[in-house]
Amino acid sequence: MSKGTISILGLGAMGSAIAARLRETGYTTTVWNRTPAKTQPHVQAGANAAATIAEAVQSGDIVIAVLLDHASIHENLEPAAAELKGKVLVNVTTTTPNEARATAAWAAEHGITYLDGAIMAVPQMIGGAGSRLLYSGDENAYAIARPALETLGTAEYEGTDAGLASLKDMALLTAMYTMFTGVLQAAAMMRTVGVPAVQTAQDVTAWLNAVVPLAAPTVAVVDTGDYDPAPGQNVDFTNAAVTSLITAAREQGISAAHLEPLKRQLDELAATGRGTADWTSVIEQLTINR
Repeated sequence: MSKGTISILGLGAMGSAIAARLRETGYTTTVWNRTPAKTQPHVQAGANAAATIAEAVQSGDIVIAVLLDHASIHENLEPAAAELKGKVLVNVTTTTPNEARATAAWAAEHGITYLDGAIMAVPQMIGGAGSRLLYSGDENAYAIARPALETLGTAEYEGTDAGLASLKDMALLTAMYTMFTGVLQAAAMMRTVGVPAVQTAQDVTAWLNAVVPLAAPTVAVVDTGDYDPAPGQNVDFTNAAVTSLITAAREQGISAAHLEPLKRQLDELAATGRGTADWTSVIEQLTINR
């Protein structure tokens, strides 16, 4: 007996993984893709194929969009607004927070129950223990879709603001890319003396495993704003340390461009008499006046 009917729009690597997982866990699935040939493996595995988005939408109580970007969401879904009315639309296409809010506003205007999602996983992880998906938007939409969404991975509801899932996704990805930039910097420095990048990455992994647990206690002062005197490492000490890192990189003929913005922030704090403040107070310099 089917657990429910779900339509999946978009069969790239992620859309295909989602469609397969839902089918395998007992849902009746209908799939649509701009290139119809991509639907055939799913049809052979037991899914239904729709020739148009409108047809796909009519076939599912829940519609999951896994398209390219914000523009493709509106290009493809706006013509099917009438068919989407009264449906639960779960959009897991990667968009910015404000784009998610714009789509939520459009959905509300057309009587569509909307939930925005962000996938903290690669396609191969879908349905596995490490798969994590964030959702925000209409709380009722989350309640309805939750049993299906939980088959894809750990489901976390962030709140009624449709942009929250995307915001958290973008924030975590920012930390990830910054981390990997650091790995590349370390590898660039060490390969000047013949150390393979993989070996440096292994050393970095061991080091980060030791220091990552310190992240929360290090930034706890940010929530209080009691930066001066520093409860942890102060600006002057950190500035000297970062200066040494930049100098060491340059001595090896390696740019330290990604460290230089932090050095400028620390210099500014020191120049304005805040050398004894906690170095994490650089966070207050990140806000752009709008």
